[in-house]
Amino acid sequence: MIKIKWEKPPTGTVKLNIDGAFSKITLEAGLGGVFRNSNEYWTVGFHKSGHAASAMQAELMALHECLKIAKEMKFLKIEIETDSTEIINLLYKNNQILSNIIFECRLLKHQLKLPTLRHNFREGNVVAHLLAKEAVKNFIPT
Repeated sequence: MIKIKWEKPPTGTVKLNIDGAFSKITLEAGLGGVFRNSNEYWTVGFHKSGHAASAMQAELMALHECLKIAKEMKFLKIEIETDSTEIINLLYKNNQILSNIIFECRLLKHQLKLPTLRHNFREGNVVAHLLAKEAVKNFIPT
């Protein structure tokens, strides 16, 4: 049995865990994320509501939001974890429907000196998942 859990980042690095939630019925999206340092302390957390056309778009919106926050907070060394392998793949491929947000995420990643973006199972990404679910549950359009 493999034990899956959140792992702290190296000293001097901030880890961002992100997630997007989506309701197919209402097209409401919830974005959630948490930034923690190598001492495992929260630096910043967020949850936000919005509209999306798909779960994939909600996941990309969560990534976009966390990259904007990382840039505003001037984090120099960051790692990003998501439970969506699809958004990791989309950043390296073209997708006409989601091209605008993909381009914006690529641009922000370059401005942040190309932080590591990797997959973590939901069990290791539980805080961001709960924040995203809460944002959908208590939907407040922006």
